[in-house]
Amino acid sequence: RKRIVRKRLRPADLVFFGGRGPRSAPSEVDHMGIYLGRGWMIHSSGQGVTLVPMTGWYADRFAWGRRVLREAGLS
Repeated sequence: RKRIVRKRLRPADLVFFGGRGPRSAPSEVDHMGIYLGRGWMIHSSGQGVTLVPMTGWYADRFAWGRRVLREAGLS
């Protein structure tokens, strides 16, 4: 299971966020979303399901991505 850096993300990758960014341990992940491509992701929050650019808070706290469809043999 390989962690993917931001510049290598592809659509459908899961993206994980933690307070220490890429240095976050799995137990420190406090948010996640699904990468859509071109710097955008879909996620759920108190405002419902939204599309957001991965800038600001998301850029600062991006920990890693995972290509779970490939890991499951579906891509």
